[in-house]
Amino acid sequence: MDIIKDRGVWIFLTVLTLTGLYYWTVVDYDRVEKMGDLQESDFTLSGDVNEWSEVYNRLELKYIGISKHVKTLQEETNIHYRAYNAKVDSVNNTFERLEFKLDQINETLSDRLEDLNESLESLSEEFSSYKRTTQRDVRKINKSLESLKEDIDTIKKELDD
Repeated sequence: MDIIKDRGVWIFLTVLTLTGLYYWTVVDYDRVEKMGDLQESDFTLSGDVNEWSEVYNRLELKYIGISKHVKTLQEETNIHYRAYNAKVDSVNNTFERLEFKLDQINETLSDRLEDLNESLESLSEEFSSYKRTTQRDVRKINKSLESLKEDIDTIKKELDD
């Protein structure tokens, strides 16, 4: 039994050694070859990743440049808004000054028109007074003329008689 056992162990060891040699020469060679292919594939993949990473970095730099440009445009827009508001305030102040001057002119004209109306009323009253006085004088003259006419007529009659 020991011989069978020793023989079984030798057979087992031989089969194990042959399997190891087969693995080392055939399977391990295929594995090493596949690993080389994987290494090349990894390199091309890392090249793709590097290329993608480079494109991403360029895109990120482009976005940073765009954001700086947008910030510059925002600052310029804010400056334009401030200048516009200052100009509008200036125009509003000018309009307010003009409105104030127009109010002053309107008030001055109103005062002058009131003075003119008062002067016209005064002149109208004076004219009415002169008119009454003139009418009275004309009546007096007419009466005097009538009286003179009567006197002339009387004289004429006396002369004719």
